[in-house]
Amino acid sequence: MRPRAPSFHGAAVSAPNEDGAVGESPPPGKAAPRKAVRGTSPPSAAPGIGERLFAGLKLLAGLAVVVAASSAVAYSLHRYALTTTRFGIRDVDLEGAKRFSPDEVRTLAGIELGKNLFAFDTRAAEEKLLRNPWVSSAHVLRKLPNTLRVEITERDAAAVAVLGDRPFLVTSDGEPFKEVAADDPNDLPILTGVSAGDWARDRVGSEERLRSGVDLVRQYERLAMAKVHPAEEVNLAASGYTVLTVGRQGIALELGRAPFARKLAMAAEVVGELAAKGRTPGLVFLDNEAHPERVVVRMR
Repeated sequence: MRPRAPSFHGAAVSAPNEDGAVGESPPPGKAAPRKAVRGTSPPSAAPGIGERLFAGLKLLAGLAVVVAASSAVAYSLHRYALTTTRFGIRDVDLEGAKRFSPDEVRTLAGIELGKNLFAFDTRAAEEKLLRNPWVSSAHVLRKLPNTLRVEITERDAAAVAVLGDRPFLVTSDGEPFKEVAADDPNDLPILTGVSAGDWARDRVGSEERLRSGVDLVRQYERLAMAKVHPAEEVNLAASGYTVLTVGRQGIALELGRAPFARKLAMAAEVVGELAAKGRTPGLVFLDNEAHPERVVVRMR
């Protein structure tokens, strides 16, 4: 018979060493002990409020130094630009002037050659130029290193308007811009019929009437007749009735109301036919609105 294996039932069993052998995992339920690593230190604490405030103050102080230095440099450059003779005005570049010479423009604008370009007040120069009634717009610009550019627009004198008893030069837009002086053009057609009272009561309407008179003269000047009998006077009634007087002999063309192109062509044809016969009319009536094709002539 085979012998029986020994029975351990109820026998005491010794517990294993809980530290464990080297290289073995620790027993369940127990964490492995931490080992210190040579050469490392525990993490430092976060900077406090005082340290952050001090760092911010240092940054602000640095910025203040930079701003102060930049301002000092900018001021020095600005002062140098305003005082150095390197930027003295030597030339005036003039554009748009027809009536005025460069010397006259310099006088009007108060430009002094040699004066510092940056110290010169361009806005004040523009205002001085605009005080002259012939100047409608003015721009003064700096061109480095030594030039002022002056751009002006002059008014054109298209006619003379008699407002009350005072004659004024009028632009092609119907704007009276200055009273006639001795040195102003004296060969311009005269516009009558617009009184000083009309101008005071209705400036817009008065300008429109004067502009229509200038337009009529422009239309008439396209005709060959205008070379023989230049326009002398346009009478502009408030109702729109218009009379154009031409030539040294004073031929009155009673045109009535606009439009005028066809009436002017008819007048030129009639006056031309009479001139071929050696005759000159005194009045030519072209104002028949019921029968615009009819022309009535009254001889001298």
